[in-house]
Amino acid sequence: MARLALIDVTVTVSYGGVQTAVWELARALSDLGHEVTVFGGDGPVRPDLGGRPVRIETFPFTPREKVIDLGTRFRRIVERWTFARHARHAVAKGGYDWAILTKPFDFFWPGMMPAGARTKFAFMSGGTDFFLGDRRLAKRIDAWLACSYFNAWQIKSRYRRQPVVIYNGVDVDRFAPRSDAAETRASLGVAPDETLFAFAGRLVGWKGVAVAVRALADPALDATRSRLLVIGEGDALPELRALAVDLGVADRVIFQPPVPHAELPRYYAAADAGVFPSIGDEAFGITIAEAMSCGKPVAASHIGGIPEVVGNEETCGLLVPPGDVAALAKAMAILATDPGRRARMGHAARERIERLYTWKHSAARVAVALGIG
Repeated sequence: MARLALIDVTVTVSYGGVQTAVWELARALSDLGHEVTVFGGDGPVRPDLGGRPVRIETFPFTPREKVIDLGTRFRRIVERWTFARHARHAVAKGGYDWAILTKPFDFFWPGMMPAGARTKFAFMSGGTDFFLGDRRLAKRIDAWLACSYFNAWQIKSRYRRQPVVIYNGVDVDRFAPRSDAAETRASLGVAPDETLFAFAGRLVGWKGVAVAVRALADPALDATRSRLLVIGEGDALPELRALAVDLGVADRVIFQPPVPHAELPRYYAAADAGVFPSIGDEAFGITIAEAMSCGKPVAASHIGGIPEVVGNEETCGLLVPPGDVAALAKAMAILATDPGRRARMGHAARERIERLYTWKHSAARVAVALGIG
């Protein structure tokens, strides 16, 4: 048994892909018999851990919004530094075998440990977030983990270290096909004969949701009764609402405020397919894998690590060039007009996630990579 610390200031403050990965790994590593502590900032987020003996320790920090605006990266580094100042004594006192970091912004952690501390540090990458000076700080990281082969290439190019590829996972028991789709569709105002495409995630420009809104107005979907469900919030929300009005599709786009992570399967059940039109480099795409685990085919961008999740054989989903409105509309039209193919792809999508991308798989691979498995 190893003593493990998972450190991320945001994990007890907000929801997102990184936060999901931390909590799910905490559960899965605990199930393997390891002693796990999650360190986060003072915040309200406490997911259901199913009675597992995972300790949660929180500390004060200065939110990035209150940091002088010298750039987003500067604000995030200060946010994490102020948290680390309060949390470092508890981490040092805990005598952990490994501490797992999730962002390059936390690379200063090894230098904050007292002389003689035996804790080793692993970086569990889910993207890039590089900044000036991170290469020098990276020299004190003991183990490197990447969430896809694409992400491993990103890390190798930056730090000249070859990460072990450990795919993110899905809670396949929670994210599973459900039979209560009709009730949720009715609550959303979606008719039985309409095809509902669903997106869940942060509403920021690089997620490409605007491409999906534009696709809805494309002639390729004129003959279909297609609608778009957008679950989430973010800076792009006002622009997306305005775009839907300008394109005349406002009545076909449903903007749903964020829901607890445990509620997402209900919305995926109500959808006929997922749509994830990223125009930026997704390192993996947990929400894509979660939709697939719910038995839904997806239309997604051929960018970053997404092809590793969806597959490139058109058995589980359709990949399109990022930012290509016409190509995405065509893919959505294929899924909207062929229920049989949609069902076959959804079944294959569920099988793919169960076979390759569970948190149990991820935790076992992390344990081997850190020499504690």
